[in-house]
Amino acid sequence: MQITFAGANQEVTGSCYHLTTSAGSVVVDCGMFQGGRYAEEQNAQAFPFDPVAVDAVIITHAHFDHIGRIPKLYREGFRGKIYCTPATNEIAMLTLRDSVHLLADEADRTGGEPLFGSEHVEPLEQLWQVIPYNSDFAPIPGMRAQFADAGHILGSASIRLEADGKSLIFSGDLGNGPVPLLRHAECFVGADTVICESTYGNRVHEPGQQREAFLRDAFVQNAKNRGVLLIPSFAVERTQEILFQLHQMHKRKEIPVVPVFLDAPLATNVTEVFRNHAELFNEEAKQVLGTDGDLFNIPGLHITETADQSRAIAEVPGPKVIIAGSGMMNGGRILHHLRHYLEFPTTTLLIVGFQVEGSLGRRLHQGEKRVRIHNQDVTVRAQVLSCGAYSGHADYPKLMQWLHCFQGRPPRHVYVTHGELNAALSFSASVQEELGWGSSVPSFGSQFSL
Repeated sequence: MQITFAGANQEVTGSCYHLTTSAGSVVVDCGMFQGGRYAEEQNAQAFPFDPVAVDAVIITHAHFDHIGRIPKLYREGFRGKIYCTPATNEIAMLTLRDSVHLLADEADRTGGEPLFGSEHVEPLEQLWQVIPYNSDFAPIPGMRAQFADAGHILGSASIRLEADGKSLIFSGDLGNGPVPLLRHAECFVGADTVICESTYGNRVHEPGQQREAFLRDAFVQNAKNRGVLLIPSFAVERTQEILFQLHQMHKRKEIPVVPVFLDAPLATNVTEVFRNHAELFNEEAKQVLGTDGDLFNIPGLHITETADQSRAIAEVPGPKVIIAGSGMMNGGRILHHLRHYLEFPTTTLLIVGFQVEGSLGRRLHQGEKRVRIHNQDVTVRAQVLSCGAYSGHADYPKLMQWLHCFQGRPPRHVYVTHGELNAALSFSASVQEELGWGSSVPSFGSQFSL
């Protein structure tokens, strides 16, 4: 078995791995590079393998940096099957359809060509093969595969593959459990090779209980200030977590009723997928669901669908809360609200997720006081708050805890990916020092025989 590293190498986005065995060719994840003009150039480049020759694609989860280039793969000749969990399938198609008009708008602004269109997304509907957790399947002859819950987003998975007498495990993105809705990441036991993410491979998050306190304090203070609380939130998982926590706070009468605008059509549609897959919730969420009936409905909630409804939010006086995408502030409706409200000291910007290098979110997180949004310079007078406990990614201790599952049958090598260079190198060194296993950080395009 041979592997080619084709994305998320010494960086966080663009996850993609190409495997060749004696029986065929498989791609694990096919995500979009994100974070700026350089990322856009990366997405347009040719794959370091032949899409026509790919027999199957296996997807860990439905975040865009793991699925965003599947239509490009189809555009360039891929016609095989796509394997994932049921929830991943549903969220992925919503996300890819939503991306078509975003890419078209971006192409109009820059004078370029969209990476793909609806004619490359809709045919994918016929290619999906949904596989439940912990069920064996064969993506190609002679390869045995299995999904385990990664605890990252709804439907997220780690993957175990066996072929040519070798076993290989992809961590996928591992969750930052315990979280409000989902179960802990499951462990596989034993493998020849492990490919592990390292988004926060050199970081320790705040304790999980600080998530709720962070959100509650910001909500209450904003109500007192009669200001605007902006929450740029990922449509998948983070939005649903926040709505669930607000639901619980209202239930306990810890926060006042103020207008809360969910200004993210994709997030609204994904929330319906969550409602349809309550079997994937953790026990606490299931108990709340059994008594309350709906985890995501809160007093004062307004769901906006059209652009006119989104613009009309500006006419509503504070205090108010606006939850909008995108989570890294590199597109979507949040840009309209940032341009309108960042200059006011009564505005609070609440950052609740990883901000990739080069993104607007990263620059605001680092304290820039003047940014450019939609060709307009904006002075930042808003209070900017960040909480690592809200991250959907495991931190260093949780990544090491997951790797400890393999101590009974240690891997020959751990390839560290999906992390900025400093984080990946630091985590790889820790694997060698703490566990005594071989580890390295592959570069884009590097190939290894397993």
